[in-house]
Amino acid sequence: MSDRFLVVTGGPGAGKTSLITELARRGFHTIPESGRAIIREETASGGDALPWADHMAYAERMLERDLSA
Repeated sequence: MSDRFLVVTGGPGAGKTSLITELARRGFHTIPESGRAIIREETASGGDALPWADHMAYAERMLERDLSA
């Protein structure tokens, strides 16, 4: 097991999700982007931990999820 890791970053629509999906398809260990899942969950439950509603709550939810992955 390697102790190396890569962080994929970029603006909206830059292809981050497509790249991560392809890397996973090729057998690389990947961790899904937490932001999309949190937005989906908060929208479905009527929550406000959203980047356009409560930036701090959104950031805290992303950190919690990423640390538990």
